[in-house]
Amino acid sequence: MGCYGRNLFLYPMDPELRREIVEDIKADPYLDVMIEGERDAYLEPYNQDFVRWMTEGYKFQVKLVDDARTVTEPVIKVSGYGLSHIHESAARLQEKYRGRLKVTLSGEEWIDCMAPEVNKGQALKTLQESLGISPRETMAFGDQLNDLELLDRAYYSFAVANARPEVRSAARFQTDTNVNGGVLKILKQLL
Repeated sequence: MGCYGRNLFLYPMDPELRREIVEDIKADPYLDVMIEGERDAYLEPYNQDFVRWMTEGYKFQVKLVDDARTVTEPVIKVSGYGLSHIHESAARLQEKYRGRLKVTLSGEEWIDCMAPEVNKGQALKTLQESLGISPRETMAFGDQLNDLELLDRAYYSFAVANARPEVRSAARFQTDTNVNGGVLKILKQLL
């Protein structure tokens, strides 16, 4: 996790466990794999639509590797991206890696796999401590299951109107949908 160009803390995955989850994602016919290291994101070049979506849609700076299992830098997250069967793929990975990895849905097309202690709430806690900011002085926005711990660390926790029901229940406040600029509307009111 970075702040002002420096890493506050890193939670790298165990290399053997990382290779195992990469193999499972690669073996799933509905998923493409992406690896996020300390410095770079890595993709395999075989699905050009996926590579284009990551570089042009999400604006990721990526390195292409023939085999994601060969990445040597410390890996923070391994993600599976798929346009169908995402819930089934996630359930299978959650069952297999229960207690060894945190496996969570992070949208309708993403599965994120990280060290068990990693979540957005822990990252926000580290940032709050580093900057001397309390949860009462913190605002956070969420829409997906991977935002639950984040919302728990901020008094001003907002769910966008099109968030998953679990996220809307966890948030203290709600704003308009992300498509209608819900986050921006709240930030404009604040500023």
